[in-house]
This record gives sequence, C-alpha cells and structure tokens, in this order.
Amino acid sequence: MKEYKTYEAAKKRLEEIAVKLEDKDISLEKSMELYEEGTKLVAVCYEKLSAAELKFSQISIDKLGE
Repeated sequence: MKEYKTYEAAKKRLEEIAVKLEDKDISLEKSMELYEEGTKLVAVCYEKLSAAELKFSQISIDKLGE
C-alpha cells in the first residue's frame, strides 16, 4: 500500500475506494482487495487524527501553563 503523508490524501483514497465498491460489476477478488486497502486506510486516518488530537491537547496545556 502506498504511504499517505497526509490525512486528506488517505481520506481521498478511502472515498475513491468506497465509490468503486458500490460498482455492481466489481469482481469479488477486486472488492476484497479494495476492502483490505480501505481497512488499512481507516487505521491510517485514525492514527493521524489521534496524533493531531494529542498535539492540540499539548498546545492547550502549554498555553494554560504560560
């Protein structure tokens, strides 16, 4: 799987996968491949959002300490 450097890039690819999975003519093998990639992208997005949340919390704590 390609490495996604930003949340937005990973989310965009996830949206593309969702559209492809809605195609009624997609093969079972291709849909399983896309589903697997999608689950990995969900984890990437979650990780990036968690990191951002932690950073916002740290910034807030630092500002309160000033």
